[in-house]
Amino acid sequence: MKIVVIIPTYNEKENISRTIKTLLNVFHEIPNHQMHILVTDANSPDRTAGVVRELIKQYPNIHLIVEKEKRGLGAAYSEAMKYAFDVMNAEYIISFDADLSHEPKVIPLFVKAFEEGYLYVCGTRYRKGGGIPENWGWHRKLLSWAGNAFIRLLYFNSGMTDFTSGYKGISKDLFHKISEKIGRHGGYTFAISLNLEPIRLGIKPYEIPYHFIDRTLGKSKMGSEYFKNALIFVIRSRVADFIYSRFGKVFIAGALGAVSQLISYRILFEPLFDTQNILNLPKNYLIYGFTIHPQFLISQLLAIEVGVFVSFYVNNLWAFGDKKLHGLLFLRRFAKNHLVVSGSILIQVLIAQVLAAHFGMEHGLKYVYQIIGILVGLIWNFYFYKKIIWKVKK
Repeated sequence: MKIVVIIPTYNEKENISRTIKTLLNVFHEIPNHQMHILVTDANSPDRTAGVVRELIKQYPNIHLIVEKEKRGLGAAYSEAMKYAFDVMNAEYIISFDADLSHEPKVIPLFVKAFEEGYLYVCGTRYRKGGGIPENWGWHRKLLSWAGNAFIRLLYFNSGMTDFTSGYKGISKDLFHKISEKIGRHGGYTFAISLNLEPIRLGIKPYEIPYHFIDRTLGKSKMGSEYFKNALIFVIRSRVADFIYSRFGKVFIAGALGAVSQLISYRILFEPLFDTQNILNLPKNYLIYGFTIHPQFLISQLLAIEVGVFVSFYVNNLWAFGDKKLHGLLFLRRFAKNHLVVSGSILIQVLIAQVLAAHFGMEHGLKYVYQIIGILVGLIWNFYFYKKIIWKVKK
């Protein structure tokens, strides 16, 4: 198996020789694979590339790319990965920091994971066996921990604990699937996107704990703008994931149905049945000691019917567009849909009547009761839409 360790550099003359020689020593522990190092230098003024060229004369498994100008970490990594896979014919790459902040001794564990068939491997500082430097200030520790905790909260089922780690291994096939998306980003945003895109494809990462080691020579290139851009990227990504997920689309269709329900109630059914009482219904009715409100009940049921139709139509057109219903089948499923959502309708009506009996029928409260019922009923609808109406299989 051919594996290339990629090291991006900019003014790393003080570190690069030590880093490369440390990696070469680790490679002796991996005898059954072709281990290579690819340095991608951003035309460093301190002549980092010159040091690498001298090492290339001694070690044939060291390679160098020199950019014409500094374009950022994301562009450097993306181009180097393409070169490693397409020109050097690598099967896997491992991203590695030039300042030895990534523990070299865990590289054999990366290779072992590759041997076991994992497509994506990520180093983590936040599992047992990993860690961050003790000499970090409390604010830096808090920022690192809180940033990862926030992303883990948004992507709670990802199985990943360290979204900002730059220590990663990825297969050739997976890289080509995500290369266009990750190549747009730089800094921490690139590191996070390289984690998110495999997750979006349904690939669970394999994590390897490591201790992050603070650099002793040179200067870090990470600025505060990286953190801000990464935060914005994560939030936008999660919103997009939600909107384009099946549940997100059902939620939006349900929201449109809910809005239609509330609007039709306000401009049509409330005036007819609650205000004018065209059916001459009693305002309150006592059944077995429980007070119901017939006028509100009828107007709510008719408004729900409007919402059900709008929600069903949008779901068919968009949320379940891959299983879109047409013609007679649409009408049959719409009728069947009423049986499915009957539970949701009953939930809405019961919630509204119970809340009205306890808290009264002031004008604004009737809308609050309906909104609460709609939100609870949405969960019911999503489950049975998948199981019965559009029959989504896992």
